[in-house]
Amino acid sequence: MAKITVSSGSSQSTSKGKSESTSQKTLDTKLQSSIMAGLMGYMTDEEMDAYAKNLLAPTLKAQKEAAQQQYESAKLTGEQELGSLADSLARDIGAQKGAYRQSMADVQNAALARGMGRSSYALEAMAGQGALLSQAIERLTRESGEKEDAVRERMALAQKQSAQTQARLDSDYAAQLAAKVQEIKNAQRQQYNQNYLAALQASMGQTTSSRSETSASGKTDSVGAQEDVHEKVVTADMLARLQKTK
Repeated sequence: MAKITVSSGSSQSTSKGKSESTSQKTLDTKLQSSIMAGLMGYMTDEEMDAYAKNLLAPTLKAQKEAAQQQYESAKLTGEQELGSLADSLARDIGAQKGAYRQSMADVQNAALARGMGRSSYALEAMAGQGALLSQAIERLTRESGEKEDAVRERMALAQKQSAQTQARLDSDYAAQLAAKVQEIKNAQRQQYNQNYLAALQASMGQTTSSRSETSASGKTDSVGAQEDVHEKVVTADMLARLQKTK
């Protein structure tokens, strides 16, 4: 009868152990599922990059448009100045030619009044007026050309500055984009860790509650201690797996 009692107790212990093992596996699976459920919905690297671009692109576009508009304004002003200089030169040359014609008429009238219409004096005087006209036109053209060169230099400088500004904005944007992506990654990682801990704590609470119920039904302290060790090993292993998944 004693042997039968021992055999029965051993059979019940084995059955109880299998049941507890199955229960623990079920709890481990629920724990992992609960933790993983709290870690879903995070952006991929491509999504984070696109999200950061959407945040920064409008500012970059506005800055580049402002720089382009500033150049276009300087260019338009320069073109208007060049047109004004060309018109002014044409007017000044026209005025000089008008003055030349009047001077020639005055010289001829004076020579005729003196009876020297075809004299060498009259011819020299008219030649002198022609030289004065040529000198005046040359001076006006040179002065206008110098002013045009100055305007073109300002236009070229404005174009160069615009190109430099565009390049600087692109460079700043690249740095800002990288910083923003890293900021999003850090925030997501922090949220990931918070969710992980929350899910872990909630799931561990369920495991502890289940173990307490099992202990209350007649479980020994040695079995409870073994489950504590097993639970820690499972949790550590699960943490490693989840970190790989992350």
